[in-house]
Amino acid sequence: MPFDNPYHSPIGTVEILLDVRDRIASQDKWVQGRFSHGDRHCLVAALSLACGSRSFSIPNKAERQFARVLARQLPPETNWWLRLRLVSARQRLMSFNDNAERCHGDVIALVDRTIEHQLKVPQYA
Repeated sequence: MPFDNPYHSPIGTVEILLDVRDRIASQDKWVQGRFSHGDRHCLVAALSLACGSRSFSIPNKAERQFARVLARQLPPETNWWLRLRLVSARQRLMSFNDNAERCHGDVIALVDRTIEHQLKVPQYA
């Protein structure tokens, strides 16, 4: 059919964020300090895979957009420079994920907070 989704990829904002969350849902699926290690991924790698970027080093338009959506929900107590818009959203997310004081629960909380925010925002086609 012409409107089938043959690759079963997520198509909406919340669906992509849920895909990101699923990819790092447990401690043994998440990694710090690198994009991936075996089947473990950092926040940005999970985002890259969920958005269908062809390479971790070259984000596609969707990944850049979703990185900005996630970065807007960074907690106010994070380092001041992570809230600067001069630093790319993707870089801010990498730094948030890789901070030695950060735990898996903090990263999942960021994704959950973003999902919750997106559910409250009216979605337009």
